[in-house]
Amino acid sequence: MTRRRRRAAALLTAATAAALAASCSSTGPNASPGDLTELNLSAVEAPWLDGYKKIIEQYEAETGVQVNLTSFPFDGLMTQQANAAQIGSNAFDLFLLNEQWVGLFYDQQWVRQLTDVDPAFSWDPDLIEFDGVGRWDADTRTTSLDGEPYALPINGNIHEFMYRTDLYEQLGLQVPTSWDEVVANGERAVDQGVADDGYVLRGKTPTYDFSAVLFSYGGSWFADEAAGDWTPAADTDEFRAALEQFKALAGVGPPAPQTIAQAEAISLMQGGTVLQAALVTANAAPLENPEASHVAGNIGYAVMPGRTPVSGTWVLGVPTGLPDERAELAYDFLTWLTSKDTMQAWADGGGVTTRSDVTSDRPDLRVIIESADDVRGGLRYPFTPAMLDVTDPAISQYLAGDLSLDAAVEEIQDGLVGVVTNAGFLE
Repeated sequence: MTRRRRRAAALLTAATAAALAASCSSTGPNASPGDLTELNLSAVEAPWLDGYKKIIEQYEAETGVQVNLTSFPFDGLMTQQANAAQIGSNAFDLFLLNEQWVGLFYDQQWVRQLTDVDPAFSWDPDLIEFDGVGRWDADTRTTSLDGEPYALPINGNIHEFMYRTDLYEQLGLQVPTSWDEVVANGERAVDQGVADDGYVLRGKTPTYDFSAVLFSYGGSWFADEAAGDWTPAADTDEFRAALEQFKALAGVGPPAPQTIAQAEAISLMQGGTVLQAALVTANAAPLENPEASHVAGNIGYAVMPGRTPVSGTWVLGVPTGLPDERAELAYDFLTWLTSKDTMQAWADGGGVTTRSDVTSDRPDLRVIIESADDVRGGLRYPFTPAMLDVTDPAISQYLAGDLSLDAAVEEIQDGLVGVVTNAGFLE
């Protein structure tokens, strides 16, 4: 496709985007075929935003297409895009979706199958699948490696084990391969007085981190999602054992784990008081920033204990209802962005790749490539927000000692029964 360029005002909000698109942008809802020179894209206010902007500048320079980029806070981005999908405003030429939103957007058919835009589309074998995050099986209502392609992964967050290399060397510790070893290493560091805390987890928003432990114990949130059995699986031996292990991890960490979310966990690691953590790949950037981190250059990166990293990937998909000319230009940007050369440039600039053929000496990127076959999907359900309303507080209260193990399991089991029943997944 021929790409051309014309300057336009950046989008201010999703609402003004629709007005701008209709009145002064050649990529508005009523744009004439062959007159496209702009893309209207959304972004999230996250550590990788600056790298994304640099890549977009490269695209503009190469193609002459002007990209109008509007960034939103995490929750605001979800709301703006969902509103745009429901009213059909065509405010955005691509939807930027966090892992936890893909089930809703795919299930509601708010994004188009990529084969509808390009019948010749096939998944690049070097583009990591992240356990099917870009595919959807409409029959089972789950992401699946056998599903139809709806989006491509652009920012490859997964769980990585991050630890203080200097303290590990000082104590003669080995990189753990089990959660028991993580706890033992943490206890030793605290006992020896080299760290205030042996581990930090996100107990305020614990469901995502707990999932990695749960999967490593052979557990699951539901009995058999792929087979259509959505009976919650909290009341099982595997779930109970994982929950006890999760509390043991919290036990070697800071007090009041129920108050710690991602920002607090990163800050504690940056401050140099914590030995180790399981964080997503993008968090390597703030840890390695010498202007903000006391531990820059002293962090090691390894595959997760249990080898069940949970994906927290971002994908891009073409909105349903977008005029074909705009959809084709959006698809052109998407395939350019996920190409080898572009992903190599993104990695070289500090971004998080989604390809296995990128070369880099960054250990956090090597962990993604080494973990590619082990990645587990992370909370991709159409009912994820309602699920988190059940699981996050119950696990947090258990970590805080406000709920017993039995009470936490009962609350999660019963709550999830209600969630999947209300969502039409369980009769």
